Amino acid sequence: MDLHTLLPEVTAALGMEDTFPLTQGGQKIVLQGTLSGAPAVAKVVILAPGPNGDITLERANREVELLSAIDSDYVVRVLTDAVEVGEPPVAVCWVEELLDGEDLSGCLNADWTEEEVWALLADLSKALEACHELDVVHRDLSPGNVRRTASRRYVLMDPGLARHLAKTALTGQFQPGTPGWRSPEHVPGGDPVPASDLFAAGILAFYALTKTFPINPHLDAGEYDRQLVESQAPSVSTLAPHVSPELVEIIDRCLQRQPARRFLDGTELREALVNLGRCSA
Repeated sequence: MDLHTLLPEVTAALGMEDTFPLTQGGQKIVLQGTLSGAPAVAKVVILAPGPNGDITLERANREVELLSAIDSDYVVRVLTDAVEVGEPPVAVCWVEELLDGEDLSGCLNADWTEEEVWALLADLSKALEACHELDVVHRDLSPGNVRRTASRRYVLMDPGLARHLAKTALTGQFQPGTPGWRSPEHVPGGDPVPASDLFAAGILAFYALTKTFPINPHLDAGEYDRQLVESQAPSVSTLAPHVSPELVEIIDRCLQRQPARRFLDGTELREALVNLGRCSA
């Protein structure tokens, strides 16, 4: 089925109106339109024939299942169930709220103030708390999966690679993640835990302040993995000496090589920020 035929079927299946393509990359197409008169986006995932398509369908259903279970202003809201298109299915689609602003991949290289980094960590702590309370590890907390809205709220998106700790048969052991934004537990043989998401949050804060990765991803894959497992990230103060000791302590703790030395989950990070007056209770 070509896109000219597929997209009208998608919009009809989802009950959307006035749709138009927003972005397209790989297997995913994003449409913008309205649902029940309100602005919304549709995510459309193309399914390849055979086992790979079955895996993609399972992942898409998992993403929608996870989003539906999370109720937070800091995690994107899903508005419909996942709907299969075609027989056999050639695509799966669903609707999410439309967020204004831009994802961090478009703004992380700009100059960030310390106050902006505090705000990023506060909102991410709330988003991760909502995930971790449901035993869900995001596993791909990279710039493209965090959106900064026009009101400077940070919203977590796209948990399609997430792992439900209580449903490993569903989510599997495969270690996903985006190079540069991975934790030591992403290395093959590792076991992502909530603290793995805190490591990635630390990388985002470190990069925002220094424009440098704490662990260099521009190596061959084997050396990058070795560095992740064996090397301790430098203190952010070595590259950003102007940063307050309080923020240095938070970021450095997120970036501890051993998970037990980090904040254990989003709740523990949020509580630390509350104690510093940097996050609402």
